[in-house]
Amino acid sequence: QVLCAAVMVKHNVRVVVRPRPVANLPAKNIQIHHDADSIDLFIGKKEDAGPVNNQQDSWHFKLDKVLFNASQEQVFDECARDLIHNTMEGVNSTILAYGQTGAGKTFTMTGGSSNFRQRGMIPRSISHVFSEVAARPENQITVRLQYLEIYNELMFDLLADVQAAEQSGDNISVYEDAKGQIFFRGLKQVVVNSEEEALSVYFQGDTNRAVSEHALNKASSRSHAIFSILVESRSKVESSEKVIYSKFHLVDLAGSERAKKTGSEGLAMKEAAYINKSLTFLEQVVLALSDRNRDHVPYRQAKLTHVLKDSLGGNSKTTMIANIWPEMHHLEETASTLRFATRMMRVSNEATVNVHLDPVLQVKKLEKENKQLKQELMMHDTLANRGRVQYDEFTPDERRELEEEIKAFLSDKANNRIEVSSVRKVHESFEVFFKLYHQLKSQIADRPAMPQAQGEGEEMAADAAGHRGSATGVGDEEAGHGFSVGLAAAGARPPVEGIDGDDMPADGQSAAEPRRDVSDSRVEDSRAPDRQLAFLEFKEKEGKQFEEAFQQNKEDLKAKKLELKDVLSRVNLQKKEIDRCREALELKQMERSGAEESDVIDEEEYALIQRLKSEKAEYRLAFDNHQQIKKDIMQIEHMIMQCKTELVNAFSEWYNKRFGHLEGGDGTVSFDASGNQDLADDVEQFEMMAAEQMDRQHPDALAYYKAVKATNRTIRQKATQPKRR
Repeated sequence: QVLCAAVMVKHNVRVVVRPRPVANLPAKNIQIHHDADSIDLFIGKKEDAGPVNNQQDSWHFKLDKVLFNASQEQVFDECARDLIHNTMEGVNSTILAYGQTGAGKTFTMTGGSSNFRQRGMIPRSISHVFSEVAARPENQITVRLQYLEIYNELMFDLLADVQAAEQSGDNISVYEDAKGQIFFRGLKQVVVNSEEEALSVYFQGDTNRAVSEHALNKASSRSHAIFSILVESRSKVESSEKVIYSKFHLVDLAGSERAKKTGSEGLAMKEAAYINKSLTFLEQVVLALSDRNRDHVPYRQAKLTHVLKDSLGGNSKTTMIANIWPEMHHLEETASTLRFATRMMRVSNEATVNVHLDPVLQVKKLEKENKQLKQELMMHDTLANRGRVQYDEFTPDERRELEEEIKAFLSDKANNRIEVSSVRKVHESFEVFFKLYHQLKSQIADRPAMPQAQGEGEEMAADAAGHRGSATGVGDEEAGHGFSVGLAAAGARPPVEGIDGDDMPADGQSAAEPRRDVSDSRVEDSRAPDRQLAFLEFKEKEGKQFEEAFQQNKEDLKAKKLELKDVLSRVNLQKKEIDRCREALELKQMERSGAEESDVIDEEEYALIQRLKSEKAEYRLAFDNHQQIKKDIMQIEHMIMQCKTELVNAFSEWYNKRFGHLEGGDGTVSFDASGNQDLADDVEQFEMMAAEQMDRQHPDALAYYKAVKATNRTIRQKATQPKRR
C-alpha cells in the first residue's frame, strides 16, 4: 500500500548542457554563453538548395544551465546533490544522460574507474547516499540497488547471479500499480549496507554492459542502462508503521548514431538501428507530453519509454544532462541534441512524497489502540456501577456457562431470563442458538422413521429438548498461550606504523681517525680515491646543502611520527568510547524489545543515539587528522628519497669530473646517501607512489579503490567464461 501526499507540486524537467572539451572550438559556428546559460549555433545553408533558400541557419538555445569545462565534482553538485536529498525525503528522482555517441554520456555517469577524482555521477551518488544515511541516526534506512540494461529491445539484469550472456532477455517485465507507478518483475534487488559494498556491486554489474568500437568511440555503449537506488526509511522515534519509500534512477542512454559517420556494419549496424528506434520513440513521448492537447502518451511503444514513465510526466523530479560535441564535424548532431533539450524543458512532472504503510505494523498499532479503548470502557463501566462487562471474546468456559444459561432459558424452568450486558454477549448468544438448532436438526434426521400419533412429535421434541437441557458439555477445550523469545546477537584493528627510516649506518670510519683530504693529495695519484672516503668528504663540502636537507627531513619525519603516535592513541580512545556508547544503546534496545511499546524509543535511548552520533563525528575528525599526518609522513619520506637520489647524482657528477680520468674512477655509484646498497627497486617505488597518490586525493578514496580492486579481480576470474553477445 503506497500513499502519496495530498500536495502535488509540478516541476518541469531541468536540462543541463555539458559540452565535451575540444581542442579547437569553432567560434564562428558555435558560441557558448556560460554566464547566460545559452548557446548560439550558426550553420551555413546548403549550396545545392537552389537560388531561393529559406533554410534556417542560426539557432539560439536558452537552457537551465550550461556547464562548460566543468569538473566531475561541479557536475555532481549542480545536477545530483539536491536530488539525492529529495530521494532521502521520499521523492522519486531521475538523472538522464542524453546525446550523440562519443559526446561523454558514459563518462558523465560512470567516469574513469581507475581515477578517484574522475569518478562519475553514479559512484558519487552512492557515496553521498550513505553520507545521508549516516547523518540520520533517528531513522532506520534500507538501501537496495538494481541495474537494468535494455539491449536490442530486450531487458537484462546486470546484477543477477546468471551472467547476462546466458539470460534470454524476456524474463523481466514492467508493470504498474494502482497509482500508476512503475515496478519490475524478475529484476534482482541487492541490499547493501556500506559504500564499499554498494560500489563493488555497481562495478561488477557495469562490467556486463554491452560495448563495441566504431569510428567515433572506442568503447561505445550499445545499450540503455538504468541504475536505480531504492531507499526505504522509517522513523525510530515516531510511528514506525509509516515507511517513506523512494527511488533514484541514473540513466545512461546509448548515443544516437549516423551510419555514414560511425562506419557501422553487421551487428553494430543492427544495434544502432535499435538504439535510434528507441530514441525516436523517446522523442515522440516528449512531444506528446509537451503538447497540452494530447490525451494519449505512447509510453508502451518501446521498453525504454515504458520504464521511464515515472520520470517523464510522472511522479519524479527529473534532470536531463545533454552532452554535446562542439566540433565543426558534429554541428548537425549538436543542433539536434539542443532542440530535443528545449522540448524536454516543457515536460512537467508531479513529484510527491511516497509513504508506505506497513500492514503488519499497522495491525499491531490498531491492536494496541483497541486494547487501550477497552481499558477506557472498563473504567467507564466501573464508574457507572455496571459491574463486570465482557468486551473481549468469550473463553471456552464462558461459552459453556452461556450455553447452560440458554438451555435453561429454552426449558422455561423457573421462568429464566437471559441478562444482556453487552453487544459481545448478544453475538455469543446467537452463536449458541445456531449451534443448538443444528444439533437438534441432525439428531432428528438420524432417528429411524416410526409411525406416530398426532401430537406425539411435539412431545418427543419437548422430551429431547429436556434431555439436552440436562446434558453436560460436549468435550473439553483448552486455551493455548504461546510465548516467543527473541535473541539479539550483538569489532578494532591496531594501527600499523611505518618503519622508521632514520637508522643511518655509520660512515665506516672512527671519529678518532683523522680524515684525509682527497681533493688535494689524491688527485696526483695514479688511482682514484676510495669512493666511501670521497663521499664523506663530498657531504661536508660540495654536497653540504643536500646533507643538511636530508638531516632536516629526518628530524621532521621523527617529529611527525611522534605526533602520529599521540593522535593514534586519541583515535583509539575515541573508538573505545564509541564502543561503550554502542553497547549501552544495544542494551537499551534489547530492554525495549521486551516491552509492550517496542516501536517507540524513549528520551534516554534518543539521547544515546545523539551521543553516538556526536562521538562518531569527533572520531571522524580525529581520524581525518590521523590520515593527514600519515600523508605528511609519506610526503617527507618521499622527500628523503629525493634527497638521497639528488645527493647520489650530485656526487657521481662531482666524482667523475674530479677522478674520472684516473684508474678506477668510472664514477659508478652502487650505494645510497647512507652508504648502503638498498635503494628501492622499481616495484617498491611504484607501490609507494600509488599509495601516496591515493592518500593525497581524498581520505574517503579507500572504499572506492577497494571496490575497483575487487571488481578487477572478478573480471580476471571471468576471463575464461563466454563473452557477452
